[in-house]
Amino acid sequence: MREKEYRRLTRSKSRSIFGIVSTARSSLWLGQDHLLGIDTSGYTETYKRFYFRDIQAVILRKTEWWKAWGVAFGAGTALFALIALLGGDAIVAWIFGSLAGLFLFGLILDLAAGPSCACCLRTAVQTEELPSMNRVRRARKTLARLRPLIAQAQGELAPEEIPARMQAWLAANSPGNLTPSATPRFVVDDPNAPPRIVG
Repeated sequence: MREKEYRRLTRSKSRSIFGIVSTARSSLWLGQDHLLGIDTSGYTETYKRFYFRDIQAVILRKTEWWKAWGVAFGAGTALFALIALLGGDAIVAWIFGSLAGLFLFGLILDLAAGPSCACCLRTAVQTEELPSMNRVRRARKTLARLRPLIAQAQGELAPEEIPARMQAWLAANSPGNLTPSATPRFVVDDPNAPPRIVG
């Protein structure tokens, strides 16, 4: 039996923070030598490939959205529970008690998912937002799977090699070591006039 070409890395997540009213969703899939981002919007799908050899950085930044959603769910739970308790009627108590239960369930899911984050993937030609990696725990788990694949495609420096390479790069790019070909070959006399090329 042939092995599946793609494996799902993340579930489909909304591209907007208001996921209930937004139809644009994004998911991330793992191929043999690349990541596949799928953006779905209504009846259309857009595919983007990010080859492991081209990935320069994956940037994670913690956000405070999980706290805002937690406060909103907590306030909704308290409000509907209060109405259910003070409403007096059994039907009112049942309806608003059910709503309080739904908001409590949302609060529990939000807290269980942990802190939220924004994630971007950078290549030489673009920086792409990855909305499906919107929680720190999920993003770190996904990056743990990707790191060895990226290192295998690009190679990896040993920690002791990094200072030596930095010193060599700084020495090669110091002002005294610039070759004449590296100096600009144009002069600007007047800032309002185009530059003129010099021999």
